[in-house]
Amino acid sequence: MKFASKSLGVIALMMAAGTNASGQVVINEVYENPPGSGSSNDAVLEYIELYGTPGMDLTGYCIGQLKGGEDDGDDIPEEASEIDEAFSLDGLTIGSNGFLVIYNGTAAQSLIPLFLPNEGENSASFFDTHIPTTDSNGNLNNDGSSTYLLIRKRPFHSIVDGASVYEPGYSIRKDVDQDVDYDGKLDLGFEIPTSGTSDPVRVIDPIQIIDGFAWSNAGGKEYVRSSEQEISNTDGFNPDAASRLAYYGENPMLGQRLNSDMEVVPTRTADESFIYGDLTGASVDFTYDETRYGAPTDQSGDGFTDISITEGGDNFKLTPGTFNDHAATGIIQFRFVTGDLNFDGVVDAADLALFDSTFAGADFDATEDFIDEDTGMPIPDANNPGSNYQSYVFQDRLANGYLAALGLDPIDGETTPSASDRAVLANLVGPTMCNGADLNSDGVLDFFDISGFLTAFGSMDPIADFNSDGAFDFFDISAFLSVYAQGCP
Repeated sequence: MKFASKSLGVIALMMAAGTNASGQVVINEVYENPPGSGSSNDAVLEYIELYGTPGMDLTGYCIGQLKGGEDDGDDIPEEASEIDEAFSLDGLTIGSNGFLVIYNGTAAQSLIPLFLPNEGENSASFFDTHIPTTDSNGNLNNDGSSTYLLIRKRPFHSIVDGASVYEPGYSIRKDVDQDVDYDGKLDLGFEIPTSGTSDPVRVIDPIQIIDGFAWSNAGGKEYVRSSEQEISNTDGFNPDAASRLAYYGENPMLGQRLNSDMEVVPTRTADESFIYGDLTGASVDFTYDETRYGAPTDQSGDGFTDISITEGGDNFKLTPGTFNDHAATGIIQFRFVTGDLNFDGVVDAADLALFDSTFAGADFDATEDFIDEDTGMPIPDANNPGSNYQSYVFQDRLANGYLAALGLDPIDGETTPSASDRAVLANLVGPTMCNGADLNSDGVLDFFDISGFLTAFGSMDPIADFNSDGAFDFFDISAFLSVYAQGCP
């Protein structure tokens, strides 16, 4: 990826800022089902890897593995949905190399610490991070559909003196059925349990999801915010693992696929973001099986073919605690780019426009009415008459865009994206003109452009001769105002 950078000092300042209260973070890699019979390898090799801003404090965040159950097509689950595991990240930070690994077993029992590269990554065990319940943590369930969510805000949860307080009604924890009516949506507290089940209704949503992805298996459900975050096709295998290669802010429309009605439709964002599939060889080999995998679209192919994960017998591998760059195939794993707020790989005027329209001075905890997907209407909150359920404005890519904007100037002391953050971004973008009326080339149209035009017009500067007739008159003013009114693209 290439981007405009006007100040290496800005980046150096960010790296030197120490532990960050804010930063970008994504689920980078999941190893759900190590090869081998039974669960012996699961207990010592499973892990979840986060990638983000070095030093970012993750207090208040948690990770949930939400299982979508199994269904033969009648919408009555043969295997019920549930939160299989949930881990608190209180007190943990992203390592100096950008990684945090949560692994199954204790440090003495798990094999994963033996494979960490010792490059500054941080790590902790499932035992260390397990959110308290009446049950202890276990192995990651590898049957049925899987959803992995990185969650920040959640009902009946607060942080006091740097630690989580789980209030009565708190539900993001192991063994909770997050979908008692089995409709593929996180429960809001009023659903009627599916016939044949007796799970109590709990308030799971609203939650603030920072990142998530899912895949389907055995007819189960997925619980990401958008189907764009669901991997489309895992026919013939239930993925053992997934490794992130991209983090698109919107569907990149890079490839094509056949949907369940055999229609040609665009691949989803998740399809273009991950290598996923089964692993082969010895349990500690971490090698993807080249016959049972999916990957982003090969842009030199026919639009349906995935990139190759093997070259000369050398296959793409999992690499806990570091980047999965694979020299043999030329696969380079995703990196955040400072100032890239819309995650298109380029820092440009579009990022400035997003900063100004969405992030500047905004509250990260802002909420809005939760809208029912089926009715398009707000959902009344039965516990608060006269009020509607609320949903967080900043979620998923938009949440990480906000965090990226907030961290542009890491030492400005502001709790929302500030003028200082914008100045850093403008410096990274460099001179840009959104249209001919953007006389100061800052990517926005405002008072400064009007003032600049009037000054140039008064001094008969050629820049103010908008109709290029050699005269300075009303027609130039009219032409300027017309271009100004068009706004930035």
